Amino acid sequence: MIKKVMLFLLTTCANLSAAPQAIVFDFGGVMTMEPNREAVVHFLCTSFNLSAEGFEQINQDKKKAVKLGKTDAEFWLQYAKDRKVCLPKDWVQNFNTVMKDAIGVNPEMYELVSQLKGNGTPVAMLSNIDDRLARLIHDFGLYEPFDPCLLSCEIGLEKPDLKIYDVLLKKMNLPAKDIVFVDDRLENVEAAQKMGFDAILFNSQEQLQKELAKRALL
Repeated sequence: MIKKVMLFLLTTCANLSAAPQAIVFDFGGVMTMEPNREAVVHFLCTSFNLSAEGFEQINQDKKKAVKLGKTDAEFWLQYAKDRKVCLPKDWVQNFNTVMKDAIGVNPEMYELVSQLKGNGTPVAMLSNIDDRLARLIHDFGLYEPFDPCLLSCEIGLEKPDLKIYDVLLKKMNLPAKDIVFVDDRLENVEAAQKMGFDAILFNSQEQLQKELAKRALL
């Protein structure tokens, strides 16, 4: 009887020691579903009475303005002023709502993140993203659950460059084997595996939940 109890305790301790200590998510394709750019285009075309071709021409000017530091909303407000277009008072609010919806956030994935954090699991992010979209996502509060939140546009490196995983490890202060890495791109997962991470190729929330349950994270 004593031997059985000791064996059970040893097995339990071994399982606990082998359990991952943290999880790192990608953003696009993992925390989001299919983006809906068409909704933004439709909103702007309707706001300014533009054709699809006219919008694309003006959007090139918008991209240049964004590179110089303007936000999307600031550009379109200036465009309205220059063209003497009278916009509704709640236009910016409506525009931001459309922009946020267009990102295609998956609320069920955010619920999963909350559950993991509630269980005491540190949750981080490592995402390839440009400055413009990163600013939008930050303003919408979508990065808030993740600590650290590492973005390629701020680091100057992109997955699957192995150097960006080194940056992640230094920030996490954990060995790679203790971190579950989740990404929807095979090349990023394979790079993480080379670095020793327990990497999962994301296909769906249901698939991920099963994988995390196997690792005693759920």
